[in-house]
Amino acid sequence: MNLPELNEYVVCRVTKILDYGVFADLVEYPNTSGFVHISQVASGWIKNIRNFAKENEVRVAKVLHVDAEKKQIDLSFTKVSTSDERARLDAWKKMKRAQKLVEIIAKEKSSTMEEAWKNVALPLLEKYDSLHDAFQAIALNSEEASKPIQKEWLKPALDVITKNVEIPSRTIQGVIALSSYAPNGIELIKDALVSAQNSTRDAEISIYYSGSGKYVIRVSSFDYKVAERVLKFAAGNAIESIKAAGGTGSFES
Repeated sequence: MNLPELNEYVVCRVTKILDYGVFADLVEYPNTSGFVHISQVASGWIKNIRNFAKENEVRVAKVLHVDAEKKQIDLSFTKVSTSDERARLDAWKKMKRAQKLVEIIAKEKSSTMEEAWKNVALPLLEKYDSLHDAFQAIALNSEEASKPIQKEWLKPALDVITKNVEIPSRTIQGVIALSSYAPNGIELIKDALVSAQNSTRDAEISIYYSGSGKYVIRVSSFDYKVAERVLKFAAGNAIESIKAAGGTGSFES
């Protein structure tokens, strides 16, 4: 019987509420349940436990004790912060979503979930931390990211992933100030902005005038670090271009 580890954060579904505590099924561990004593349901004095727990609700609990022989698992709701619960539930939902896509891939191949897992999921998990990460990488760059998938499973996998997985987007912006006193100063500034706009294909770049010789550069990318790098690079190109033409430029993020 597969059991959770001590101090692990587990996703559970409340199944029964009693005056002295809550029973919950561990959704990632089949046929496994745990108990949350009333002292671990909420901080402070509890007049009515049902004000703090609802049947069928999905919660995150911390594992306090595991007795493998008695198959007894003690859990705590109070030792899970709001941010930790949000992050753990988000990861679980992403996992469930990815598993569903593997099921769809199996149907596309007219095969079983076991075969799809063996030929698609497991090879990807050897390279990526999660199927969610793997599928997003494939949506972004299918040729490179999908290499671990077995060849005969590649087409159905790509068909399902490209139709169902959205490429994440991170957007940041900064402001550049450009000026030129040359007779053709307006054209020089336009050239500098075009230099920024065309500086890279690693992200989507948009530029618009905000007044007083200042321009907002907005960069969108699947990755925040990429967006940050592109923003600085694009702004740098614009400033170098205008300075080379005898003007001035500055950037603030």
